[in-house]
Amino acid sequence: MAASWWRKRVIALGAMLTGLAMMLGVLMGTPTDAHAASLSPSQIDQRIVYMFEGEELELGVAANSSDGTKYYCIEASNLTDYVIGPTSLVTDSPQARLMAWILEKYQTASTQDYVAIASLVQDKFGNQDQWRPQRAYLVGRYPEIFGRAEEIWAEAESKAPKEAVIESTYAQGLRRGEITVSVKSVSGRFVAGVPFTVTLKGPAVFTSNGGKTVTDTSGGKPKTYAWKATGLGEVTAETTYQIPQMNHMDARQDMRAFDSMTYIPGGAVTFKVRKDFTPSVTTKVSDKVLDAGSAIFDEVTSGVADPESRWVPDLLLEAQGYYFDGLGAEDLGDMMAPGADANADAYLASLEKEGYKPAAYGSASFTKPGQTVRVQAMTTPDGGKPYLTHASGGFGTWVWAFRRSQQSDKAQEYLSGDWISAFLEPEESSSNRSKVNVESTVTEHSAEVGAELSDTITVSGFPDDHGDFAGDGDYGFEADRPYAQVSVWWSGDPGDPSNDDAYKPSGAQVPQADEHHRKLITWNIPARNGTFKIGAGIPSADGEPMTITAERHGWYVFVWEFKGDDRVMPAASRYDDARERTRVTECDEPCEPEEPCEPEEPCAPEEPQEPEEPLPTTGVNMVPPLGLVAAAVTLGVIVLFIANRRRI
Repeated sequence: MAASWWRKRVIALGAMLTGLAMMLGVLMGTPTDAHAASLSPSQIDQRIVYMFEGEELELGVAANSSDGTKYYCIEASNLTDYVIGPTSLVTDSPQARLMAWILEKYQTASTQDYVAIASLVQDKFGNQDQWRPQRAYLVGRYPEIFGRAEEIWAEAESKAPKEAVIESTYAQGLRRGEITVSVKSVSGRFVAGVPFTVTLKGPAVFTSNGGKTVTDTSGGKPKTYAWKATGLGEVTAETTYQIPQMNHMDARQDMRAFDSMTYIPGGAVTFKVRKDFTPSVTTKVSDKVLDAGSAIFDEVTSGVADPESRWVPDLLLEAQGYYFDGLGAEDLGDMMAPGADANADAYLASLEKEGYKPAAYGSASFTKPGQTVRVQAMTTPDGGKPYLTHASGGFGTWVWAFRRSQQSDKAQEYLSGDWISAFLEPEESSSNRSKVNVESTVTEHSAEVGAELSDTITVSGFPDDHGDFAGDGDYGFEADRPYAQVSVWWSGDPGDPSNDDAYKPSGAQVPQADEHHRKLITWNIPARNGTFKIGAGIPSADGEPMTITAERHGWYVFVWEFKGDDRVMPAASRYDDARERTRVTECDEPCEPEEPCEPEEPCAPEEPQEPEEPLPTTGVNMVPPLGLVAAAVTLGVIVLFIANRRRI
């Protein structure tokens, strides 16, 4: 690149000989090698000339190709022969990319810029043993050139593309979202004007074109592109962006030049998408324990079945509820959950096959998760009339379902199938208490003081296994109450038997205890169905003999009572039940035999015993002695007297 005066002559002679050789080759038709093509010397306004250690040197564009590409040397002390040598791409690196960006941008520039770029090429890629002494000389002589070189390099750091950045955000759950793309420089600034592409791999498309690829040019801020899910899975959004490349020419003097633009992979982001969603409900029965004849309500709250489900905003969905009753204690804990892809109709059919058939129905509408509806059980799926619990009792439970087939066309687009709740979920289950019937009658409706009283009680309506149920903590039900109670009440006027009727039992409820009303005794008996004998010394449930003696005049009432539990309603016999009371009176003095002779049939005297010794006979009829006749007459009078008194 440098020559003394005599060297210039040698170079000129060599160039002339080379030219002659090329001409001869053309005239003689000799094949030319591909590398025999030549570069053009740079123009005078593309370089500066300076003297260094007695040699004339140049700094700037070393040569130009036929397409206008500027070549810069990286061997400061070697001469160029302007022959194009083999070229290869320089491996991409931050420094190589910055230099390639500079070479591409400044293909047309001022003399100062060409020279400054030449110094950068030497600084970053040149033979430093050759370049360092010359650089030190030039810095002192042309400081403005190196100042400009620093500006150009700083410009490249702020404007040359270093990376393509992509980010993803969700706009509507996993169903819709946006990705933003930007190109940044080494200094972290947004770089505008860089072409890039974004490609979606997975079940999603761009909203703008319905395709999987968007091509655009970067801006001074991130650009946003909306996407929508087409299914369920992972989506990877990949970017490619354009960068400049630099080539290396292997020649007598190695050189560098801008080569071309190419796309390289940029940032990528992976995210989950899901077009469909699975709705669900959570429920809680309004009343955990219900009495016979009660209406049934359920508090139903909408939701989604899994964390990745997202309800489509304002999408109306209809849910159906099915109420099962008459379940026994043995059914608790036998919760049956549907499979992940269960069909609502098939699941209900499987329950019916097991003996469980809905007794009532309900429905609810929702437009978003978190809505709560209070639903009443009705007798038919389309409404009917309110369903009331039966006196026979038992446990009840709800099952809820969303059927895809019963939703709108728009909703069906987002539902992949049915959803149905499990059978016998604790929160969905309640106890419908049975109603007990009791009938009883006292043995004696009237008696006298000192009589022993008794009662016979017949109970029905308890569950057959009542007393055996130990409760269920998971479902929130208490154990059965094992005993009912039988109490004996007295009422009357202690000081005046004739006034006892003023305190004759009245009203269904037992009275408050006072001087005219007293509870005499209470026994426990099993809280079960059956007929129970009360009194006569029969043992109670506690093993003590049940005995009650009427110790004073007045009214005696047997009252059976069950306080109730989670499976059976409270119940009691009426205090004023005429069948349950005995009227006790004081007997006259002296008390008469309990079973008098009927007045129509006078009592006959006992037949006299035959004498041990037979009376002597004379063979003629014997007339009784007068004394015996008198005794017989006297006995007859006494009998008639007694009979007449009894009739009175």
